Amino acid sequence: MKLFAISDIHGATKPIEAAAALIRAADGVVVSGDITRGKTRSEAEEVIACIEQYSTRILAVHGNWDRREVMTFLEEKGCSLHGTGRTLDGTGFFGLGGSSPTPIHTATEYAEEDIDGLLRAGYETVREAARTVLISHVPPRGVRDRSFLGLRGGSHSLKRFLETHPVSLCLCGHIHEAAGIERFRDTLVANAGSFKRGHYLTVELGPAMTVAAGRVAH
Repeated sequence: MKLFAISDIHGATKPIEAAAALIRAADGVVVSGDITRGKTRSEAEEVIACIEQYSTRILAVHGNWDRREVMTFLEEKGCSLHGTGRTLDGTGFFGLGGSSPTPIHTATEYAEEDIDGLLRAGYETVREAARTVLISHVPPRGVRDRSFLGLRGGSHSLKRFLETHPVSLCLCGHIHEAAGIERFRDTLVANAGSFKRGHYLTVELGPAMTVAAGRVAH
């Protein structure tokens, strides 16, 4: 299974158009939140419709910048994994939208205890899968989460969850400048960075798992 993974689109459709060939070549598209710039459902509809020109196989979560109406839209589309999961070709995908609390009080934030509950609920739906992949907007605390000010923006609950659950891959975003791939215990944590600026990840889930970063010019 080949995936084209992006995050932090913030309403930008030109990068999607520039990545058309990459999206068509993938078996599915992963969107790790912050779909909108203006926070609205209507903008999320436009962005997802742009992706659907090239692939209708989408797994997504909302971001902390997106209002909850965006989460509702993704649920209605059948592509939201927030607090739930889905098994495809032996791989269990589950998700976490929004973020842990931030200093600027963005549109959709969750208390750490709620994040723990959402992660556990999603994992339970896929725990029997041969391999599990978490699609999260927020990174785990201390892993691919350092902002340009040097502050950590990840979730403590997510870090604890990865310490105690066998998750092969965590695809995330949220902290644009923390883009990159890093191993945390048994989990490969891959922050896609800002797709608005062209950053993306390609993932291949086979007998071996490979993740690579790329950038489209637009």
